[in-house]
Amino acid sequence: MHSRTILNVIENLEPGVVILNNDLTVSHINRAFLLMFSHFEQKRLFRGSVLEFHGEGERRRMAELLRLTREADRQVPLSLKIIRHDGVDCFFLIKLVPLVDRSAADEKVCVLFYDITPFVSNERKLTRVPVTAGDEIHLLRPEEIVYLKADNIYCRIFTDDREYHCDLSLGAIEKRLDREVFHRIHRSFLVNMGRVRKVQKDRPECSVELGGAEARLPVSRGKLQEFLVELGLK
Repeated sequence: MHSRTILNVIENLEPGVVILNNDLTVSHINRAFLLMFSHFEQKRLFRGSVLEFHGEGERRRMAELLRLTREADRQVPLSLKIIRHDGVDCFFLIKLVPLVDRSAADEKVCVLFYDITPFVSNERKLTRVPVTAGDEIHLLRPEEIVYLKADNIYCRIFTDDREYHCDLSLGAIEKRLDREVFHRIHRSFLVNMGRVRKVQKDRPECSVELGGAEARLPVSRGKLQEFLVELGLK
């Protein structure tokens, strides 16, 4: 496996740091965070709950993550978040760490932001895909990927010998991968065209076999003609 682990990338990155009070207002921030989020007025950062910076759907998710952080018996894994700034998608790995004072009475949460945009994206294209498998975190090269499968608002990524979780949705990744290499064959599947080994047409169904992951996936009727054209079979 030639994927690059996140630890190799972030060990030399200075994280943006935010300390949250129990009521989710900001207690402290570091200068790296101010540089990362220079579009935020500094005074505003210290007014009100941090949930006010998010839309309704994202607000519920953040509230749940913060609740789990406080209740967790172990460290909460890194998560991936895309934040749009100046018309550009920025990729951040976010780590939440629960804190207590000497008496264990005053609870706070430390949030670490690692800007990995230069390592995974180039002109809105993903050059590396951040993924997790258990407690391991990797940056996959797109050519390592055999296919991707939708998993609710996330997706699962399959290589020759392993399955990974990705915090991005299938649609979000599709927009950022090379469309000459990856093709949507179904609402739930995106495949690496270079890994297509066999197309099986059993009317009215059609499926594709992929080498490496040894997978057989369905091709939806609405995607079939375009898929066959891409393969040069039409």
